[in-house]
Amino acid sequence: MVRTLDARTSLGSNGVAPLNINLPANTPTLVGILGLNIVNPGLLIRTQFNGTYRISVANLSSIPSAVRFEIYRGATNTGTPIYVVQNPVFPSVGSIIASFEGSDYNVPPPPSGQLIYSCYVTFVPASPTEVATRVGPECFNAVTYSDD
Repeated sequence: MVRTLDARTSLGSNGVAPLNINLPANTPTLVGILGLNIVNPGLLIRTQFNGTYRISVANLSSIPSAVRFEIYRGATNTGTPIYVVQNPVFPSVGSIIASFEGSDYNVPPPPSGQLIYSCYVTFVPASPTEVATRVGPECFNAVTYSDD
């Protein structure tokens, strides 16, 4: 039988008022972090996560730029990401709403009882004059399950 252990949301913006936060080029930026409480898990722990982020890009060149999202198990991006997705930003568009879904399977039980996930975004410009801005909405969600 499957049991839900915890569910959390990291909400940076609901999109009603623009954030207008600069997104540095080629620099991973923390945009979401959450801690899931894991108490008496079963043998198999798994996490499903999703997120939505709107990024605006100005001074676009004639070739697409990119926005890359990396999900880490832990509070920092020092380890290996468990999930990576990259979305192009085409010159004709100028902004994207990037959404993703992923999962982390066979997760080891955390000794502290808290399983932390962090979401980093990196703007990868096609030219050095391009500028990216986080405008919102921004949300990162996760649910952790185990088998009894």
